[in-house]
Amino acid sequence: MKNIYKILIVAVLALFTAASCQQFEEVSKIGEIESLSIVVKANLDLGSAPAPNGFNVKLINYAERYEVNTTMGANGTVTVDNVIPGIYTITLSSEKAQDGFTYNYSGNVVNVDIVTNNKQISVNVGASKSGALVLKEVYYCGSKTPTGGSYFRDQFYEIYNNSETVQNVRGLCIAILNPLTATANLPVWPGDDASKFVYASTIWQVPTDVDYPLNPGESIIIAQMADDHKKSNLNPNSPVNLLSAEFETFINTTSLIQNNPAINMVMAFWPSPTPQWLTTVFGGAFVIYYPSVAINPANYVSPVGSTTKNYKIPIEEVVDALELVGNANQVQLKRMPAVLDAGAATVGGTYLSVSVGRKVKETKTDGRVILYDTNNSSEDFEVLNPPVIRRYGAKAPSWNTWK
Repeated sequence: MKNIYKILIVAVLALFTAASCQQFEEVSKIGEIESLSIVVKANLDLGSAPAPNGFNVKLINYAERYEVNTTMGANGTVTVDNVIPGIYTITLSSEKAQDGFTYNYSGNVVNVDIVTNNKQISVNVGASKSGALVLKEVYYCGSKTPTGGSYFRDQFYEIYNNSETVQNVRGLCIAILNPLTATANLPVWPGDDASKFVYASTIWQVPTDVDYPLNPGESIIIAQMADDHKKSNLNPNSPVNLLSAEFETFINTTSLIQNNPAINMVMAFWPSPTPQWLTTVFGGAFVIYYPSVAINPANYVSPVGSTTKNYKIPIEEVVDALELVGNANQVQLKRMPAVLDAGAATVGGTYLSVSVGRKVKETKTDGRVILYDTNNSSEDFEVLNPPVIRRYGAKAPSWNTWK
């Protein structure tokens, strides 16, 4: 009987060994996936901008954390090798200085399936001038209270004069675009020229009654609530004191909200019946711009199949743009045209007490910094801990007498 048991055990072990060898063989073949080649072509729509000398080409497979980088010549076509099969975001970018201006070129396609060899992929590329005013640092994710609660009234948006000349922020608008958070279900906008606009769900405007000059190296702070958020009745854990902010989006909806020294912004477009400045802590998409005509809230537009009210902003009027997403995997869920922002920035979560801010490109002899502005927030921005207003020695404007 014992011999029978031994024979059975040996037989089972032999079967297990054979099965295991087969499994290991199958697993080993995973590393033998053949890489593919693709052909990327740039379709240029540059308007009056000069043609670039070439492009940087980036392919990102977010699911596999795999990235391929190469360059494309002036002929506008490149073959990219060593691409593993998968779903990719493909971005083209370039920069050119000419006639005293810096032009940024960008375009992308998202969710491209690359599973066959020598696939042809076209990317539409637009051009824009680097803006004199840039969104320098944005603190949007909020903070935790000492009891573990969520606090969002300490959000701020810093706008910096990145140029060599004085800028006037009189009438400057900051808009939140629709949809409010990153999503694959993008709205469809009516009209043959729909692609020439972005669509705002909310617009706040700097008052137009007086001039607000901003010298090179100076910045303005737009606060949701221009108060010291570290106060005991607000959130002692908040990282910021915003009493010196130039502007605030004042709406007295609770007893905690005081009318602080900051200048009150104008609510230029707000179709919601409950007005308040609350940008999503998951990351919104923002543009700053000067409207060429006065904003008329009655001139709204709705997406196809929807009744929500939104305001059309011509892309050519946009001074700067920033797309924010909830985490790195959502970069491929872009809402904004690549000509405004070919990437996206993120702090990677909510109520973390951290911000996103532009990287420093160079420092002038007088200490003034020039910030990156390639119209690609994935490259231009980094996570900063803690948030700091007027970082890198940025100055407050002289008309801010309460700073």
